[in-house]
Amino acid sequence: MRKSVKVFTMLFVLLINFFNAQVKDFVIEPPLSPKLYVYKSFGVFGGREYSANGLYLITKKGVVLFDVPWQKTQYQTLMDTIKKRHNLPVIALFATHSHDDRAGDLSFYNKKGISTYATAKTNELLKKEGKATSSKIIEVGKKYKIGGEEFTVDFLGEGHTVDNVVVWFPKYNVLDGGCLVKSISATDLGYTGEANVKEWPLTMAKLKAKYPADAKVIPGHDEWKKEGHVEHTLELLNKQNAQ
Repeated sequence: MRKSVKVFTMLFVLLINFFNAQVKDFVIEPPLSPKLYVYKSFGVFGGREYSANGLYLITKKGVVLFDVPWQKTQYQTLMDTIKKRHNLPVIALFATHSHDDRAGDLSFYNKKGISTYATAKTNELLKKEGKATSSKIIEVGKKYKIGGEEFTVDFLGEGHTVDNVVVWFPKYNVLDGGCLVKSISATDLGYTGEANVKEWPLTMAKLKAKYPADAKVIPGHDEWKKEGHVEHTLELLNKQNAQ
């Protein structure tokens, strides 16, 4: 019996490694501005491959990363690519919620002396799952100023998760909506196992009221270059809540 379990476990690990090996490498997209970039990493959910949108900001002091690559094996290669492309190191990481495509494994960055930021709620969830927490706590609503650049992290309410935050870059009129905002290409709300679907529309209404109507909004996954992500998210939520 023990031998059968051992063989099954080995096969399971091999299958996981196989599927991870099939996932595409990250892609750095054309810049939103000379200082602000979107990068895509990839993962498999429900048997289908999805892309996750992360951002990074170039400052005079170094590069600030917003969310980790979906695959831990790409943490170092993304940092190496950024260093090669911009001749600057990654000096800080801000996680927009606790999932693997956002906070991932913060211990990797903590061990390298890179400042990691997450909200108290995100750290609470990470700790509950036995994962590393951030070295610093995000002060929601604070205007962070780093190397001549600035941004604000806001918590508008529950939605995709209880801890999802957004990041506002006023100089570039860009809002990193994270997984609170679904892509215009999304056909459903995706993973809702930790979502507050009833509260989510109210949170989206706050988002619409707080930021300029012409702001460029980056959704958490898939197509981001088109417009209408916020409105489409509300349509998906209305459809879900009407069922």
